[in-house]
Amino acid sequence: MKKVLSIVALALVVSTSIISGTLAIYTTHIDALAQGSVVAKEFILTKGGTDTFVENVKIAPSETMSWQFSVKNFEGTVVSETAMDLDIDVDVLAPNGKKAIAPLVFTVENSAGDIIGTVNSEGKVEINDQFVLSAQGQEKVYTVSVNWPSNTNVDINYAGAGYGTAIQVSVTGIQK
Repeated sequence: MKKVLSIVALALVVSTSIISGTLAIYTTHIDALAQGSVVAKEFILTKGGTDTFVENVKIAPSETMSWQFSVKNFEGTVVSETAMDLDIDVDVLAPNGKKAIAPLVFTVENSAGDIIGTVNSEGKVEINDQFVLSAQGQEKVYTVSVNWPSNTNVDINYAGAGYGTAIQVSVTGIQK
């Protein structure tokens, strides 16, 4: 009889507890609290204007020659939508075994006409530029000009005799 009484008492305690909620199980579902994904950035850096860099162009005192080049962060419809720093070097070198013609002045300008750097006879102009964060394609245009200012008293001194008959201009760049 004690056994039956104990089972009835236990059944009463369990049912009372369930009804009062002390043994009830509470669950809460939280759906889609956060969600994310990652897509790789596309880095595109292309050149333009190299066909305007004509070689072996003749220049004489009082003349100026200009070339244009550009750097773009797009190709067709594919655009680098990320910001990037540009480091571009414009090197001016004399031919091997020769000196550069001393009066030559090389100037590098941006598309707004601002002078970025100047080199006399030979050297390097360093361009530090950037593409800002944008979904639209961007292009940076630069002009390299060489000018031979005339001075009739000394121009003849640069004809031959250890001075180069050519000067080399090269443009290289990287994105960071």
